[in-house]
Amino acid sequence: MDSHQTANTQAKSVSSVKTLTSVLIFDWCVALMLLLLALPIMLIKSVMLACSKQAIFETLFIYSTGKEVTVYQFSKGRFSKLPLFYSVLKGDIGLLGSAFEYSVFEPTSSNSRPGIFSIEKMQHRMGIQHLPSEDKLSREPQFNSLLSYLFNIAKCLFCKLIVVKTDLSYPKQFNLLGVNIDNNTMSESVELIINAALENSHCDVEFKPTKHFSFVNADCLNMAADNSEYSNIINGCDQVFADGSGIRIACQLHNIGLKDNVNGTDMLPLLSKRAAEQGIKIFFLGGKEGTAENAANNIKQQFPNLQIVGCHHGYVNQENEQGLIEQINQSKAAILLVGMGAPKQEQWITQHKENLNINVAIGVGGLFDYFANNVSRAPIAVRQVGMEWVWRLAQEPTRMWKRYVIGNPVFIARVLKQKQLINKTLAATMAVNKTVNQPQLGLTGQNRHWYFFKIKCGQFAKRTFDIVAASILLILLAPLFLFTAACIRIESKGAIFFSQTRSGLNNQPFTMWKFRSMFIDAEQRLEKMKQNNEMKGGVLFKMKKDPRITAMGKLIRKASIDELPQLWNVLIGDMSLVGPRPALPNEVSQYQLSDRRRLGVKPGITCIWQVSGRSDIPFDKQVELDIDYIYKQSLKEDITLLLKTIPAVLLARGAY
Repeated sequence: MDSHQTANTQAKSVSSVKTLTSVLIFDWCVALMLLLLALPIMLIKSVMLACSKQAIFETLFIYSTGKEVTVYQFSKGRFSKLPLFYSVLKGDIGLLGSAFEYSVFEPTSSNSRPGIFSIEKMQHRMGIQHLPSEDKLSREPQFNSLLSYLFNIAKCLFCKLIVVKTDLSYPKQFNLLGVNIDNNTMSESVELIINAALENSHCDVEFKPTKHFSFVNADCLNMAADNSEYSNIINGCDQVFADGSGIRIACQLHNIGLKDNVNGTDMLPLLSKRAAEQGIKIFFLGGKEGTAENAANNIKQQFPNLQIVGCHHGYVNQENEQGLIEQINQSKAAILLVGMGAPKQEQWITQHKENLNINVAIGVGGLFDYFANNVSRAPIAVRQVGMEWVWRLAQEPTRMWKRYVIGNPVFIARVLKQKQLINKTLAATMAVNKTVNQPQLGLTGQNRHWYFFKIKCGQFAKRTFDIVAASILLILLAPLFLFTAACIRIESKGAIFFSQTRSGLNNQPFTMWKFRSMFIDAEQRLEKMKQNNEMKGGVLFKMKKDPRITAMGKLIRKASIDELPQLWNVLIGDMSLVGPRPALPNEVSQYQLSDRRRLGVKPGITCIWQVSGRSDIPFDKQVELDIDYIYKQSLKEDITLLLKTIPAVLLARGAY
């Protein structure tokens, strides 16, 4: 026996070493490839941070396998994490591992090799911190294989695609489709129930006020949108918990951060543990004959001290209803779990809570079926990426197809419509306050929905085209960038790049980049020269023979080379390849209300008036051409204008 155990231990050790070696080789190869591909972006970002007199790198001191290591990331802005791949190349961190532990704190006993991705961070991003890590990735030797390592990286990447926005607000309560939902973590929700169950528990009163808690998912909100009675009942509940990935996606669309996926199936074990500790009694009501009893037996095996003082099926009618209420009251239960399905369970609780001598009533849907083993729960890996509904659909396609195949798209469409209405209300408010004048669209009914759908598709195509085109151009033009930078520095001391605050979409300020074409003191000399302005209208300042421009500056302005660094602004999303030119804030302050319409879209490097004469066109005509572009913008129009820009740049008409 001892020899067999020794052989098994040695085999496991060899397997663990092989897995770790393959993981390290994979990390090294991927990090090297990504660093080579991202080198142009990293060089440009380093130069821009240096020219703006900011620190290029931020130094982080973290623990890795019990020792302190130093890792670097860019100090500011997008792509800040790219330098971390250098630490992967060195072997200090991995692509996947534990979350960073900073050396300002004491390391945990389980401290291991950290990773750029981690299951812990992924679960936090998805709002399911209460779930256990499937493969216990906090320790490297517990990687089962390179395949499991790759699978978990894929899960982390998929979650990043689902949860795109991270700069979100976290209100205590938010409204979706007319339903007010409380924004709690799982632990907060459990404590709310426990505290409510303990209220009046020692008071000698015949009937206690019952608090009504409810879970809502995408299907429940669809029902609430069609059923005003159900919607009113939900809004009358003491707490409404957000259940499911559909709610998370809807919150993302509204820029709301959802703290947790608070669903009954994950909550029941946590609630049972706390109820057992506090001596709180629970009654199970719902499911088919025997389902509640089987669920209760399975839960009590896990928590022997839990007091489940009664069970009853969910087929309640006038004949057995009064006897059921008496059974619940005589059980002295503090918490009643009602699993009749929505909206029936909420209607039943609302109708009878005045006669129920309990502290808390909760509608739990099909919860008992899971714990009675009538329905299997999705694997943790599926739950981690928010796709448990796919598992449910695969299990019961006949019963669930309408809820998910039809219900999910209907829910997203309703959420988008709600967002559209909110945006319209906000735009109307802004127009009343005279902050920005949006063009009014004379559309109604189905045409309106189709119009906005086409706008969304066009915006997605435009942004995708901007990213791809800007990335390719930055790589191809890198030699020209270096040559231009050298010429600027040789002729005139000072920064190579010139940064300036400009007004972007909806007059939001951003930093625009150009090659410096003027002497360092150009801004100081501007005030003395304003009387020599040759641009009609007085808003913009232009001179054909501006003495502030260097010899190299005249050349790069004629060829529009000075504008090329704005490809970086396009890549990070401040600008687009095609759109109205970004104005200075002091120029915007001189705009008439009608001129502000050009602020309604993202600014661009080129547009209609840039290919029609550039600075030879007076300002009022420039505004007209920009508004014309806004109304007929499309990907086809953008490509046409970009092609027209080439001869406009080569002929240099109106460039000074």
